[in-house]
Amino acid sequence: MVSPPPQTSREPMRNSRRDLLKLAGGATVAGLFARRSGARALGGRVVVVGAGFGGATCARQLRRLAPELDVTLVERADRFVTCPFSNTVVAGLQDLDSVTHGFEGLRRLGVTVLAATEAVAIEPEGGTVRLADGGALPFDRLVLSPGIDLKWNAIDGYDEAAAERMPHAWKAGEQTALLARQLEAMEDGGLVVITVPESPYRCPPGPYERASLIADYLHRQKPRSKVLVLDAKDGFSKQGLFREGWDRLYPGLIEWVGFSGGGNVVAVDPRSLEVRTDFESVRADVANISPPQRAARL
Repeated sequence: MVSPPPQTSREPMRNSRRDLLKLAGGATVAGLFARRSGARALGGRVVVVGAGFGGATCARQLRRLAPELDVTLVERADRFVTCPFSNTVVAGLQDLDSVTHGFEGLRRLGVTVLAATEAVAIEPEGGTVRLADGGALPFDRLVLSPGIDLKWNAIDGYDEAAAERMPHAWKAGEQTALLARQLEAMEDGGLVVITVPESPYRCPPGPYERASLIADYLHRQKPRSKVLVLDAKDGFSKQGLFREGWDRLYPGLIEWVGFSGGGNVVAVDPRSLEVRTDFESVRADVANISPPQRAARL
């Protein structure tokens, strides 16, 4: 093998790198087209579990790129209610219908959508997804996008029953509407307590976006009220921007307490709406409890 002559200036080196990047990009695109063509020729059955942003987007793109595929989407709910923009519903800026979506568009693309159907087990050796109703779906390829589960009782006293008094609203839908109704019913001068779990959890800026929109609602409708954010962490995503906005738009309305300041919530009492931290107890008029989270159990 003959080595190339040494570079004598920087310009040839730049051209060489540019040519190399072009070649690499061309190879990548060629590989993508080869895989797509192979998928179209091969066909096959793909099952996607979960019709949120990830699962629905995957199912849609599979049908667009490889229309020969038989794509089945399994979703436990009958409709998809988005968590993004659900805080605008909490703050009374939109209604729940505005963030609620059906699956007609996916069906028009040829995706078989099994809504209100829960996948409960996977048998990878046999290539089968077991359903709660006793049915089974065979697959050649499987995509899992089931979302999150809440860790009930990770906070002492906070279980599914407690969520009917102290909504988490971290899975959009009825919980979102419940929190909105509670805010609307609260008298001016009330205290809204928002708890934030330790990481990891879905949508790191979400609790602070919620605090901002609730503060906006209170600023407009119930200006003597307050928002107390009890955080299991000592810092949060985009903290500087949020704090700057709070100070400018809602001075004195939002109080944030981090872990070191006593913001870690260890227990709640849904009957009295009491929230207990490592050091003290707070009585809320509206309590939005976000428990720790995990990948959905399947």
